[in-house]
Amino acid sequence: MPRPRIIAAVAPSAPADLPQDGARRVAAADLVEVRLDAVNGGPEEAAALCRAVAAWGRPLLVTPRSPGEGGLRQWDEETRLMVLEAVWQAVAVACVDVEVADSPGLLDRVLSARPADTEVIASFHDFGGFPGEERLAALADDAVARGADHFKAAVQVADLDQGARLACWTRERSRCQSLLTMAMGPAGVLSRVMGGAFGSWGTYGHIETATAPGQLAVTELAELIDRLYPPERPLS
Repeated sequence: MPRPRIIAAVAPSAPADLPQDGARRVAAADLVEVRLDAVNGGPEEAAALCRAVAAWGRPLLVTPRSPGEGGLRQWDEETRLMVLEAVWQAVAVACVDVEVADSPGLLDRVLSARPADTEVIASFHDFGGFPGEERLAALADDAVARGADHFKAAVQVADLDQGARLACWTRERSRCQSLLTMAMGPAGVLSRVMGGAFGSWGTYGHIETATAPGQLAVTELAELIDRLYPPERPLS
């Protein structure tokens, strides 16, 4: 089974809010997501925060989440792009996450303006319920057509049956496209650990406070993933 990347999600409002032992807390993660919509301020403040997080020694994933899909502030696409550009100039960014359904215009602009080594995640979040396989497939197709490197779907599930449907859809779709999928809510916690077995490229955990329903702590997530996805042994 492929081992999913662990993404440590943080949403501080300023560098002063970061834990002093942040490097230790994200040591088990492969990337750190900085929620730019949580920043109290504009481009300069966002760049300063990302520089501080980059000092923890993990690649950055930056997310200017839209208010329509769970963002923590009201801001327009021009402001979001200005913040992203300031961050790109300040630090190296491995990935950027923009919504494919809620912010297609910004997604296209980010795909055109991103630094050469920055990958783009076209994302979709549904906190109201499971949207169904057809809806997910249409969004994934849109992400491909626009040129995104990955498609992410984080959707609320009511029960284990819906979680299983998301897992099965991921397994089929991941044969032709890089995906990050997770089921939110109490019934979806298992997907945070098992998603990689069905083809999910990554999974999210927190280091202090969850940024989405059902999110596990990075340390707990890493321990479970290490048990389920042991490293490949070399052939003797």
